[in-house]
Amino acid sequence: MSLAHFIKDDTHLQRLTESFKKKGISLNLDESRFIEEKKLFSRYFTGDKEDFSSLSLDFISGTPFQKMVWLEARKIHYGQTQTYKFLAERLNHQGYRSVGQAIGQNPLLIVIPCHRVISSDGTLGGFGAGLEVKKFLLSLEGIENFPKS
Repeated sequence: MSLAHFIKDDTHLQRLTESFKKKGISLNLDESRFIEEKKLFSRYFTGDKEDFSSLSLDFISGTPFQKMVWLEARKIHYGQTQTYKFLAERLNHQGYRSVGQAIGQNPLLIVIPCHRVISSDGTLGGFGAGLEVKKFLLSLEGIENFPKS
């Protein structure tokens, strides 16, 4: 299993590590196994249009509903946004908030582009790594016409 996550500080890393240990998931840092992923992220962060579709996903965590939401969110193209409501409708689900909660549990930030999901009123909604990071990622993809609040 892979994890793509913004680590804010040592305390955040420790909480994340403990969370995986409680679930019986061992963590091993083996950078040699992630050569392709590092290339994709490098291209993305230098402004190249990268959709990460070449990566196969193997979710070890997440409910069936969360996995459905994540896979639907993965379909949002680089430089575009969709709403929580749109995703819920695509899944024939009435609970927009539950879609937002599933998005909030996304273990593969950027690979599953939850930063591209916004509220129906055009505001950014939430983002686990913080709204400043969400704004940065959207701006990196050329999306700048969103409320700054």
